[in-house]
Amino acid sequence: MADSLKRAKQSRWAIVCILLGCGLDSGLAEEANQRKKPYRVIFNSDGHAVAKDAEGDVEQWIRNLFDPLEESHVDALFWCDGSGGNTANYDSQVLERTGVRAGKQRKDIDAWIAAGQDPPKVVVREAKRRGLDVFFSLRVNDIHDSFIPEEMATFKVEHPEWMLGEVQYDRVTSFKSALNFAIPEVRELKFRVIEEIFTKYDFDGLEMDFLRSAPYFLPGTEEKNAGLLTQLLRRVRAFLDEQGKKRDRRLSLAVRVDESLAACHRDAFEVETWIREGLVDIVTLGSGVMDMELEEFKRLAADTGVHIYPCLYGWPSKYSPITSELATGLALNYHAQGADGIYLFNWFPHTKNNSESTGPHLAPLLKELGDPQILSARQGKQMFPVDRGRPASEYPNNWWHCVLPAKLTFEQPLELSLRAFPAFLESDDLNLEMVAENLADAATVLVTANGKKLAQWEALGEGRFRTSIAADQLRSGRNPLTLKLVTPGTANPAINILAVELHVQRNFAAR
Repeated sequence: MADSLKRAKQSRWAIVCILLGCGLDSGLAEEANQRKKPYRVIFNSDGHAVAKDAEGDVEQWIRNLFDPLEESHVDALFWCDGSGGNTANYDSQVLERTGVRAGKQRKDIDAWIAAGQDPPKVVVREAKRRGLDVFFSLRVNDIHDSFIPEEMATFKVEHPEWMLGEVQYDRVTSFKSALNFAIPEVRELKFRVIEEIFTKYDFDGLEMDFLRSAPYFLPGTEEKNAGLLTQLLRRVRAFLDEQGKKRDRRLSLAVRVDESLAACHRDAFEVETWIREGLVDIVTLGSGVMDMELEEFKRLAADTGVHIYPCLYGWPSKYSPITSELATGLALNYHAQGADGIYLFNWFPHTKNNSESTGPHLAPLLKELGDPQILSARQGKQMFPVDRGRPASEYPNNWWHCVLPAKLTFEQPLELSLRAFPAFLESDDLNLEMVAENLADAATVLVTANGKKLAQWEALGEGRFRTSIAADQLRSGRNPLTLKLVTPGTANPAINILAVELHVQRNFAAR
């Protein structure tokens, strides 16, 4: 099966080359090929979990990583070695091995390398056997070493002046080990990591994951220093082009950034410049957020060949772990907004020794998420949420659309916005659900959708309430919702609205 998939993929590229014409330079033809067709699903693998769950067995590690991707919609694997880009879970001369400084070295990784099974080499080999494009995913500014001692690198201990430290950014405090990219030595080190990877291993592309993690500069210096990140990308792009000429193919560059251009500007990500100058091939949006401004990125990328992917995280806005219903609803929204495909992050679909306990319900979705028609036809249950709030200790500029949890009072109705793009049918069973604290009688809460009053809430228990809604009461895109207390004398000042969700049960038999 793997060989046939590889031959099919090679044949597709050969046909495109013929259509492009023999007169084109081979490098330009390959660049056009790489940008010709977007991936249906990009699977970002956190190398730590699948390796840890293999318990030292390299063959089990390979099965954990690749078995769920077989005959799925996954066309590209973005592989992170699981160390965060400050130490290495591979044979590196630039970074020290994870755990060396703390005396907690990964003995399984050491044994694999000693046996000639260097993880990046194995991942590239196995991906190519299966006809998958494979990228090295570099977490540009990972901060897990703030609370995982074995991931703290010696260079950070020896150069505390290279780190931002715990600094206040509006509502968020940066992690103590976050690097300051205004320091030239920091940018040089990150480039040297990339240089080594692409000199030693035959990856098809690089992902620079900027959402692991903002911030990159001290508060108030982001605008002044934004050009430094762009300079780093220009240097990386030039290096990848140089390496690509040696391999007679374009090496792609992907970036993961915030879910809106406004947030990108606040984080010093000059995405407009990156796209305009042709520095990037793929832009992925968001990290755990559900509501994204896909359309503004699509407008930027129009006629450039750059593809835009929303990130469907393992937990979005405090829904953890993600359910099939929620993953379906979000993916359908993203497809309707013009996404070129779906990008998966922190998904763990392997079934043996799965420490995340998510394998059984995530693995089947890999065969559906890349095609909205297949997804909608197979997943009878769908959920379209408003939000569940901003995580308290994460990025400074993510999740700006989130308004929940919020208090409900007589003085101020609660104005919400529900995104739901799919065209629902009269046969579908649609219900709006609300999760609330300290709400004794939901009959006191009037709910309207697009200005139309809905029926009274039905109590489901444990603070959850439900009301039906007709398909013609919803419109494609944003749906304004209003919650209002209407019965005087019954208000509890501690009423807290935690979630509002549209739940859909599709009636396939009625079609």
